[in-house]
Amino acid sequence: MRRGVSPTVAGIAAFIIGLIVGAVVMYAIAGMGAAGGVAREEYEKLLKENEKLKAKIEELSKKLQAAGAKEITLKGWIIAPHPPSEYRLKNIKIAAEILNKWLKIMGANVRIKIDGEFFVRPVEWGEYKNKFYLAAKAGKAPHIYLTGHEDIGFLADNGYIIPLDDYIKEYWDVVYYDVISTLWNAVKYKGHIWGVPQDTEVRPLYFRKDILRKMGWSEEEIEALPKKIEKCEITLWDLLKIAKEAKDKGLVKRGILHRVKEGYDYFQFYLAFGGRLWDPDKGKMVFTKHAWKKTLEWFHKAVWEYGVISPNQFSGDWDKDFHGPFTKGEALFLSGGSWHKGEWISKGLLTEESFKENIGFALHPCGEKGMKPVTLSHPLVYTITKQAEKDGVAEIAFILITMVTDPHLNAFHAVKSSHLAILNSEISDSRYTKDWFLHDVAYMLKYTTFIPNHPKWGDYSRIVFNILKAVESDKSLTPDKAFETLLKEIQRTLGDAVIIEE
Repeated sequence: MRRGVSPTVAGIAAFIIGLIVGAVVMYAIAGMGAAGGVAREEYEKLLKENEKLKAKIEELSKKLQAAGAKEITLKGWIIAPHPPSEYRLKNIKIAAEILNKWLKIMGANVRIKIDGEFFVRPVEWGEYKNKFYLAAKAGKAPHIYLTGHEDIGFLADNGYIIPLDDYIKEYWDVVYYDVISTLWNAVKYKGHIWGVPQDTEVRPLYFRKDILRKMGWSEEEIEALPKKIEKCEITLWDLLKIAKEAKDKGLVKRGILHRVKEGYDYFQFYLAFGGRLWDPDKGKMVFTKHAWKKTLEWFHKAVWEYGVISPNQFSGDWDKDFHGPFTKGEALFLSGGSWHKGEWISKGLLTEESFKENIGFALHPCGEKGMKPVTLSHPLVYTITKQAEKDGVAEIAFILITMVTDPHLNAFHAVKSSHLAILNSEISDSRYTKDWFLHDVAYMLKYTTFIPNHPKWGDYSRIVFNILKAVESDKSLTPDKAFETLLKEIQRTLGDAVIIEE
């Protein structure tokens, strides 16, 4: 067994291999099913799917033998916000182990080797993407590249990745029919599919129950908060008032925390004020004037009138200005991601018990009465690069991605890293169903949206980040002045790539 692979995952691998060679016994796998066995229905489903995959592997085996290949190295680059997401890469290595055993069983004298790099903080998205672009231009790009779905437009237009429509169609009955249908929208661009969803998430508004108790809230009022937010009975403006009360009473040092670096979380506030980001019919990004005016006003008042957001938040440190203050009970609200729950526990900042006792989570409130609460999902996707096609390993790379897109392997990743399921059958995996947090947060997907897949989205995002950072750090920059600057920069930089609407 390879070092670093847990007995559970190794057991899953052995189980799948057993299905392929036609074993007709119920393998006992730790963590699968209440009695530790595999349900008959699940067994038969996996048997059918993997027999189809077996046929594909047999075809591949013949091709590799005909080509005289002995060892094929596939290079993969994977990024994650925290160490618990390491199975984004480990699952690929596990899939390669399974594939090698299949090839051996079939008599093929060839093996697949994975040369993988796992990028985690302090490496940020900008550095990761730039590293890839430089590698691609130098002809040294990885074969499998995990990135955010919003990069697809840029990567496709610049010839960095290949379309996967034919592969998806060919392997549809193996597993892709099982992908939650809305996630395919995140990987489509100009009529083609360019990636395979790896995981998804939502971005909750976390709150400290223990602070609300000190403020005089009853347990019933605390438990009702998420529902009131969902019904738009509490708005973003109400949030400022509640946070200010906690701060004025000396119960917290900070009222509201948000991310400290460039990203996408803060677009939820714009969406909450009725803004749009994307017009799929026209294939253009959208700038909704009234929503951006309200968003800039909200952030300005949050810092300079209510005093609940630090003027240095966007220049802060992840540990000192985000994770630390909230997990220590020094802040009331935190605009974060569903994966943060797993990160806090894995880092020892909270225990499962203390999280359940003192931390609540809800949608981000509507901007004003009559609007809707929101969240934002940012599916990460596996892409296959043009380099893989040039090196003749695109098909092998796709088979590995297909094997990774497995309800049990992916559920293991989801639970370890607090991400949501990408497959319908994954939701019924015993590990997934036993995670109360993933179960309870799933309703937020009804309120979610995706970042645009436009090649110029990075420019839109960067302009917004710079303006919001200026609004928070410079009191003299009024919301009206900030809006004028934002609108001019968007128009100047993006031109007709963005729709300007009232």
